[in-house]
Amino acid sequence: MTAKGRSKSNADRLAEETTTFLRDMHHFNKGIARRLSPILEREHGIDLRLYFIIKYIENGIIHPSAISQASHLPNSVITRHIDQLVERKYLTRSLDPEDSRRIRLILTDEGARIAHAADASLTRIAGSPLERISEERREVFLSVLSELAGAVED
Repeated sequence: MTAKGRSKSNADRLAEETTTFLRDMHHFNKGIARRLSPILEREHGIDLRLYFIIKYIENGIIHPSAISQASHLPNSVITRHIDQLVERKYLTRSLDPEDSRRIRLILTDEGARIAHAADASLTRIAGSPLERISEERREVFLSVLSELAGAVED
């Protein structure tokens, strides 16, 4: 009940829940990035941005424009990140055999090794909070989180 003796309306509850959700997601994202970025940089010489580009490529998103769309970052930013990964010999660029107007990105053996090693480091750090949640609740949480992410993408 509110101070005036009325219960909150659905709209009031939703507004409150939205604020709580956004605040908690912001804190969660900042906390994860603050913990993970230094580890990735120290142990693997990459940051989270480069890690996610490697993961896009590893998962079959092999054209810079597709990475730009998937990450919601401008092509120019993606190109700079790709340049860094090529310079470190984690990626190679080649013409796409199906369309010579397009560039195709390929992980090198070293890039694949870095991806695997970074995955292990991230699981060691980020997996810890997930392990605190029962497997059943974790499955529900990850499913709902994926659903919310998809809804925001639309």
